[in-house]
Parts: sequence; structure tokens; C-alpha cells
Amino acid sequence: MTPTLFRLAGGTVLTFDDRMTVHEGGEVWFRDGRIVAAGTPGAWRPDAGEPVETVDVSGRIVIPGFVNAHSHSYTAILKGTVEKDPLDIYMLHVIAAGAAMTPREIYVSAQLDALSMLRFGITSVIDHYSERPALTAAGLDAVCRAFDDIGIRATVAPMFADRPYIDTIPLDPDTLPAEVREWYAAAPIPDPAAYFAIVADALAASGRVRVILGVDGPQRCSGQLMRMTAEFQRRHGAALHTHMLETKTQAAMRRGESFVRRMVDSGILNERSSLVHFIWSRDDDIAAAREAGVTVVHCPQSNVMLGAGICPVLRLREAGIQVAFGTDGSNCGPANYLENLRLATGLMRLTEPDFEKWPASDMVLREAYAAGARATGWPGETGKIAPGARADLVVFRPLAHLHRPMEDPYRHLLHYENGSSVESVWVDGRMVVEDGRAVTVDEDALIAEAGEISARRRAALPPEAAARIEAQYSAFRGMILEQLAADTGMERRVSLR
Repeated sequence: MTPTLFRLAGGTVLTFDDRMTVHEGGEVWFRDGRIVAAGTPGAWRPDAGEPVETVDVSGRIVIPGFVNAHSHSYTAILKGTVEKDPLDIYMLHVIAAGAAMTPREIYVSAQLDALSMLRFGITSVIDHYSERPALTAAGLDAVCRAFDDIGIRATVAPMFADRPYIDTIPLDPDTLPAEVREWYAAAPIPDPAAYFAIVADALAASGRVRVILGVDGPQRCSGQLMRMTAEFQRRHGAALHTHMLETKTQAAMRRGESFVRRMVDSGILNERSSLVHFIWSRDDDIAAAREAGVTVVHCPQSNVMLGAGICPVLRLREAGIQVAFGTDGSNCGPANYLENLRLATGLMRLTEPDFEKWPASDMVLREAYAAGARATGWPGETGKIAPGARADLVVFRPLAHLHRPMEDPYRHLLHYENGSSVESVWVDGRMVVEDGRAVTVDEDALIAEAGEISARRRAALPPEAAARIEAQYSAFRGMILEQLAADTGMERRVSLR
């Protein structure tokens, strides 16, 4: 009889349960994708005669899989394409690339993104999936199949917006050349009805890969599109994921109105919603977010890479808002979850002089797990090792110089681990990484195909695209510097004097 009951035995089990229980030399039992028991040896026994597959994890650390609450799978084939441009100018390059990806390209990019995450111990992700020029059923199917085939748990939030880019930033169009303005005016506008129809069909999906709403950002949506979103929410009550107040230029588009308050009052936001970045949030934005019960997703690596600013995480925690963490796009750095937690921890310490308010390593990790599970739609089921939870597990082998001698395991995870100690990963009770390599995909073939796709798309970029970016650069630079210098009564960037 093939065993359906598994036991990880002999490791240090960090459960991240309500009591932060630790089992030294402990055991984790799981069957049919769910944890049956976790504890000391002999504390739980299966029925007599039931076959068991035991994996010896002596000398290892067993933890719940990390929860990455924000990523963009399309960027996996764009690694190294961001250098020192802020978001508003980087978006010019995204728009210039323009050409739609084929379903195969979407599939490969998503699998490559998932491969990196699994190798770093990430077992759950929200993919803020972008398809240009508009969402298609074939594209959405491709990204969902990619995640399902490789074995990661994914919540796919297809992005949508319907306003021309130059209408979504505080830029005077007259500062742009006439031919650029004409190009924007001729750009096709996505059909929101088609988007909602595709998402409505996909909402019924269940299992490890699910679909939710994915507003791009409120400043990029017309009033009509926001009303359609509110109506969709009234009919379906879907979970929702959106960028929110990432840059100071986006904050300038509020025109005195809180985006968050407007979306709460219209019924769009609730406890199943997550707001990504939330850097340039005012007190009224924070109050509305707390009222709605949303989760905020902090992406420190991309915030720093793009110079967007520093999210007021400690202020949000004090307001009772749960904060999850995301790696954002792979073009802004690797999908290394612990790197982001480390950076976030450091930024909290640099922005709050009262060191008693700095959360300790175990609290940073625990809150990240709980808020991440909530944001991805798996509260109470992922992010902890406890009976009934999903068997999403990571086994670390901390034997290298990074971890020896080892003291507090929570501190070592947060401040020393770089992903190289990940030995095995389980999602829904299925081993997807063994001895540091994925077992659900041919890694070498996948990486090779992704490289071919990247080179092919780069070669196909029309020469006029670079000229169009250059023609806009001066106006965009002036707009960004003007907004950063404006006194709005709050600051989210660092100035050394």
C-alpha cells in the first residue's frame, strides 16, 4: 500500500501557532495535504498498520512555508531591466515593450517566478498578474496552469485599468511633444466588461490556485470602472488586491480626496482586500483602511529600488492594521522573502527612535505569516504548523558558516538566512523541492526557454520605442522632482543633513 501519511521527524519545529510553540527533536505528521499533528516524539500515533513515510530531518529547522503577498509573474523574464529609474519613468519602458505575451510565454515566466520562490521557501503567493494590452481568458488560464503544474499555492489577481498613462500622473501634457500626445490618444482602451466577464468565470475555481480581483491602482481607473468594480463586488463579494499610494506622484492624484475612503464607501474594500505599498498614506487613509479591515502589503525591496519611499509600518501596526510582506516584481530584485523582511526590519528601526517599539525577530516572522495568510485568502490554514492547517512546510539545513554557532533560531532565520539553507519544500503535503532543487519541473530546461523568450522579445522591441521614451524623459523628470519637493505635510523619503 502506498503511504498517504507522512512524518518529518527529528528537527526543530517552529510552529508559529498561537503560542509560538517550539518542538525540539519534534515531529510533523500530515495526510491528504493537511497537518494531522505536531509535537514531541510519541505524542501522536497513527492507527496500527497504517503505512507511514518518514523523512529524517534531524539537525534541520522545520517552519511553515513563507507567504509572499505581492509579486508580478510577468517580470521573471525581465530580471536586470531596472537600474535607477523611479516608477513613473520605469513605466515608460513597460509601456514601450508593449507587445502581448503569448500563452506559452506567460506560462514560462510564471513558472520561472514560482521556481525562484519555491527555492527560497515561499509556498504561497499573490500574483498581481498583468497582461497587456488587456486580460484574455487564454492568458489567465496559462498563468494559473503554470502555478498549478509547478505546485505552488497561488492567488492570481489580474490587473485592470482604463485611463491613459499620462492622465494618471500629475504631468502637464503640453510639456510632451505633440507626436507623443497623439500616440497616447490613439492607444486602445481595454474593455472593462470583458475583464469582469473573464474574472467572473474564473472566480469559481477552487483548490491551490484561485483568482480574485486585481485593480491596478485607483488613480489609473475611471469613475465608470470604479463603479463597475463596486457593482461586481455587490454581486460576487470577491477578494481584491490593488496597488495603493506607492509614490508621491500617485498621492498627488488624490486631489484632496482619499482613494481608500472612496473605495470603502462604495463597497469595494473590506477585510478580504489587500493594499500594496501604502507608502504615501495620510491619517485619513489609515483610518479608512482600519475601518475596512484591509491588509497592507509592504514591499521594501522594490520601494527602495525605485526610490518610492518608506512605508509607515509601525504606525500601521499601532493602528491595528495587519501588515503582510511581498517581494514585488523580479525586475526589482530576487524573490527572496527573508531579504525583504530583513530590510523592512531595518527600516522600522531607522524611522522610529523609541527602540522599545521595534518588533523582535519572532514577532516580525509571526505577524508576516498571519497577515500573509489573510491577504492570500488562507487565514488560519497557512502560515503555521498546527492540526488542520495546510501542509505547506520548509526544511532548512542550517549547517553553513552563516548559522554556526547558532543561538536563537528566529534571529538566525530573520538576520542570517539567505535562502541557501533551504533543503526541501512541501506544498499541500507534496514535496516540490528536494535537496535544494525543484522536482516538479526541469529547472535547466525552464531557465533556458525563459532566456530564449527574453532575448526574442528584446530583439523585437521597435526602434521607435526608445526614441519615444527619450522624448518624454525631460518632462517626466521635471514632474517627479517638482512633486518630491512639494510640501504636503508628510515625508516618506530620507534626507541626510
